[in-house]
Amino acid sequence: MRRRAARHERASSRDRAGVVRGGRGMSATVPRLVVEVFEHTNYRGRSGTILEPIRFTRDIAFQDNISSVKVYRGPAFASAPNQKVILWEHRDYRGRKLALGPGFYPNLHDVGYSFPDRISSINFGSDLNSSGPEWGAVPLVVEVYPQPGFGGRKGVILRDIAFTRDIGMQDNIQSFRILKGPDFPRDGCKVIFYEHIDFQGASLPIDVMARDAVIEVPDMRALPERFEGKISSVRIEGWTGSSEFSEAVFYDEFDGHQMRRRWEWRDPRGHGQWSESQGYMQMNVAAGVDLWHGQNFDAPRLIQRIDGDFAIETRMPVTSQLKEHGGLLVWKDRGAFVRLEKTSGPHAFNGDVRFERHFPGGYQLVGRGAGLKNAKHLYLRLERRGNRFTGYASDDAVRWLSCGETVQGMRDPVRVGLHALCPGSIPPTETRFDYFGIFRRPHEASHYRRRDGRRWAQTPQLSTLTALRRIAR
Repeated sequence: MRRRAARHERASSRDRAGVVRGGRGMSATVPRLVVEVFEHTNYRGRSGTILEPIRFTRDIAFQDNISSVKVYRGPAFASAPNQKVILWEHRDYRGRKLALGPGFYPNLHDVGYSFPDRISSINFGSDLNSSGPEWGAVPLVVEVYPQPGFGGRKGVILRDIAFTRDIGMQDNIQSFRILKGPDFPRDGCKVIFYEHIDFQGASLPIDVMARDAVIEVPDMRALPERFEGKISSVRIEGWTGSSEFSEAVFYDEFDGHQMRRRWEWRDPRGHGQWSESQGYMQMNVAAGVDLWHGQNFDAPRLIQRIDGDFAIETRMPVTSQLKEHGGLLVWKDRGAFVRLEKTSGPHAFNGDVRFERHFPGGYQLVGRGAGLKNAKHLYLRLERRGNRFTGYASDDAVRWLSCGETVQGMRDPVRVGLHALCPGSIPPTETRFDYFGIFRRPHEASHYRRRDGRRWAQTPQLSTLTALRRIAR
């Protein structure tokens, strides 16, 4: 592995056979647009991420087979707000073209586009002002290749990939390059390659430090870890201070024995039990109770109505038996919801944090938060910006581990709150929550309090730190 140091810093030594750090002048492209292309309509099939012009889509294994596209505003979008992605009929940017601004385009076969499966080159250019979904933070850019020496078709990874088949790279990564992105956290980052799907099996962790501009592995066969190219999932792990949503507009420490009026208790099958006592709320759930698209919506949940951008947060005491299985929920309906939860010990995730989104007819594992199952208390935080959702976990509510980021269409209003599960045949679960809080941006908090009148007037205006001090007493 090669590490290339940032300018004016000495390259670090070789830290593992085949891994090199060092060099100068190489950095990740700061994209104005981030483009995801999909093999089939409605964002199905194999996918690819594009940050720079492609003269011939055959080079990325997408010649004449792009049927749907997602275009996001990248970190540098503000420098050129007229930017659009331009899809060309022929290679080298010739023939008919289709210019798309930030947005989601589920079917290029639609008569409005009339551009099905004919895209042979892609570039970027200016057009009318655009607005649309943002990609979000780009801490790292991971380039993967099917041949040693960075040969063959390049794949780009900006977020957690639960199955490398989705980018056409299943068990076929022989070399890779890691570059610092525009949102690289000051405390560093980590890329973890896994042998199996869903971030399981043998792992290869690569730490990326502030002094590194690029890390290269020209040949995975030279590594002590014998993966033989069989990488089936990739996770990008970073820590952040998470401070955008800092003012509490709702806070419940579950001190009493009566549910606050804003809450709705939903338990479709009566399989769950909840109680408020001793400063926490507990849900006991029997085996087979889940919250799963299309078939099982039996899980008990405590939810309330909300709209706009927000962060929701909870703290969960963790027992040595790892009986807890539950966490935060953002719910629109059975066809649109996201879950950020701690899993129980007997579950396949073995106590780790799991982040997933559900949509009509399917689901996506967004990310996994590992390394926190032995914490005495686990903090979960889920942030919404439009249709973009970011999950975090922490053992101290100060340094937050990113659990992934995803886009899930949800019109206002939605419902947020807590849930508990006992999926499959695992033993019954017992999940406790110390508190639940809703946080807004400071300049927006007063608006929501005024709008909701007396109900907000009695809400303590606490920062997360103040809340922690109260809980500690």
